[in-house]
Amino acid sequence: MHTAPKNMYYNSSSDSEPNQTHILPSHSRKMTKSATVEQSAPNKPPKLTAASGMTDPHLCTWFLTQRATLDVGTFTEYMTTLRSAWLESHWATKLHKKVLGSQQGSRTFYEWALDIQSLNTLLYRNPTHLSDVQLQSQLKANICNELTIPILRAKLADDLTLKEWIKEVKHLDDECLEDLASQRKIAEEIHKLSKRNTTTTNKTSSLSSKMYNASLPHLGSLMETECTLLMKHKGCFKCRKFYVSHQFKDCTSGVPDASSYKTLTENNTNAAKPKMKPVVAVRPVGAVMITPMLPSPR
Repeated sequence: MHTAPKNMYYNSSSDSEPNQTHILPSHSRKMTKSATVEQSAPNKPPKLTAASGMTDPHLCTWFLTQRATLDVGTFTEYMTTLRSAWLESHWATKLHKKVLGSQQGSRTFYEWALDIQSLNTLLYRNPTHLSDVQLQSQLKANICNELTIPILRAKLADDLTLKEWIKEVKHLDDECLEDLASQRKIAEEIHKLSKRNTTTTNKTSSLSSKMYNASLPHLGSLMETECTLLMKHKGCFKCRKFYVSHQFKDCTSGVPDASSYKTLTENNTNAAKPKMKPVVAVRPVGAVMITPMLPSPR
């Protein structure tokens, strides 16, 4: 006797219903994951022995009270009856709405993409199930803003399959996460260094206050709000400028002048944003044609 593996996917192998796959949503997996399918011989149809392995007492009671009817039916008929009896009404519509409303948010792209694919798989053989093309469009529409620009710059091919496209976007997302982690590490190191220098300066000032010249301006360490603005708007932690193409280790501008330095605010980021060049309208130009004078006939 052959026993099929216990799984939430069930395949019917009868002659009348070849390769039929049935999938139950997550809230009903508890009812079916312990059921087994037995087959006495390769040429015999499989038989479902669900009640002996069901962990839910309500489901077990339901099966036993209708066993005479369920045993004579096919596996597909059993799954249809099971879904009709135990799944909440309009479950497919609610699940489809959840798929369409899902957004990446703060999650990694790959984690979010797997979550949506998992939900969409539960809608298999349902009219609301999304095709690979529709699912790819759904992912594109709800991807986070920080990843949208890198995807546009990468100019991915239009003929990529869903699997290939997810792989390429995952690579871009990993690069963005690495850059963000690097910037945070640099910001933390600068903050620690500035804090250490401030502590050393305070100790030196207390020991030799007479040698300290208070008239000389001192550039303080970056505040937490300034670090956040610099990371958000592609800034440099050395020259403290926004929307630059270099980082701290590559900066050649140097630190700003302490005497004229002011705490960075959101207004500085707006002023530093690249401005679009205005499009000059072309006005129509009139032309005057001179017609030669012909001699009048005599």
